[in-house]
Amino acid sequence: MPKVLAPLLKKEILDLLRDPKILIGMIVLPAVLYPVMGAAMRASMTAAGRAALQLPVAVLDLDRSFESEIIVSSLSESGEVITLEVESDKALDKALEMEAGALVVIPEGFGECLRAGKRSPIEIHVFFESGGFSTQMFAGRLESAIESASKIISAYLVSLTSDIDPEVILNPLELDYSSVFRGEVLDVPPQALAGALMGQMTTTPIVAMLVLMFAMQIAATSVAVEKEERTLETLLTLPASRRNILLAKLVGSAFVASLGSVGVMAGLWYYLKMMNVAFESQPFEGLVTISSKDLALLAVALMAANMLALTLAIILAVFAENVRSAQALVGNLYILIFIPAFMLMFADIETLPVAAKYVLIAVPFTHLALATQHITWGEYAMYAVNVLYLFVWSAASMLLADRIFSSEKILTARIRWGWKRRTIRNEIK
Repeated sequence: MPKVLAPLLKKEILDLLRDPKILIGMIVLPAVLYPVMGAAMRASMTAAGRAALQLPVAVLDLDRSFESEIIVSSLSESGEVITLEVESDKALDKALEMEAGALVVIPEGFGECLRAGKRSPIEIHVFFESGGFSTQMFAGRLESAIESASKIISAYLVSLTSDIDPEVILNPLELDYSSVFRGEVLDVPPQALAGALMGQMTTTPIVAMLVLMFAMQIAATSVAVEKEERTLETLLTLPASRRNILLAKLVGSAFVASLGSVGVMAGLWYYLKMMNVAFESQPFEGLVTISSKDLALLAVALMAANMLALTLAIILAVFAENVRSAQALVGNLYILIFIPAFMLMFADIETLPVAAKYVLIAVPFTHLALATQHITWGEYAMYAVNVLYLFVWSAASMLLADRIFSSEKILTARIRWGWKRRTIRNEIK
């Protein structure tokens, strides 16, 4: 390596590392974000799997034959089974009351029907009463248990006689699946409904994250440009209170971000509508597609989170020297948006470890993800709590921003990045 090249190379590397956008955005943040996201995903999937195993299956056995005992035994091997002793018309309410994940009804004459060489029906109602990936995993566990029981019954029928129709031996059970969503029994396979709801519950938080990131960049840039171009001092000399200046920046950024949000929400509505068309033969109306009421509630939650994100971005931008450093500072907040959203896509917050649960609850952006879940499940009281928490944080952040704008920190506050610039003239010599 030429003698002159070494100090030039050192200078270029130090200059690049001195840039906060490169140092944090390309080196520090990915090094921290991806391991944290991996740990969060692992915790979510583990919690979802644990919740799927803990959900009991309620069984109403009206036949009490040897064949029905095979069904109950197979279900018991895959998890907890609750045996109901109620009338048929009360079984569904009883199973919901006992917080079961599904209700399996074995009709009277089940065993006799099989021995007569006919396929015998079983009613299976899967309950969708909470969010996350655990319901889908539970439905898969239930189907596996029923399939295992079907194979055992097939072997049993073969041992009885050779006069039974081979098709009955291969498929002895006539499974009548249904799903219970928001207290309504739907003639929809649980795996299909779980997949559709999962698509909605993953798409909506991602859309919300994009809107928040867009809004934060706008707000940070509006302040950082003023500082970088030295127009902030001029702006502060105008006959307008600093509170009004802050308010103008907040409202202006919110207006521009709202224009972007409208486009994103319209795209989300169209996406979910197309999903509904894909299942037009099924009674998915109002389930896969967000209703106008739910869309309005989502917009309110997004507005509350937007105001918090805008205010935090403006506060951080005050401490930046230019646009690039402001964007780097705001980028540090992304982890508070990404982690809760990704964790709650796959797990119900109630199934997470206690420490993780309360840490997530303390993070305000978690409540935007929770609000989208509660809208999906029709839990509007909990939705109101989430939105109120976001508005409280927004109000507190605005008070802090008002104090900063009312003081001289708006001009003097700085966060220094990197090392002092060093000249290389002597080193080249």
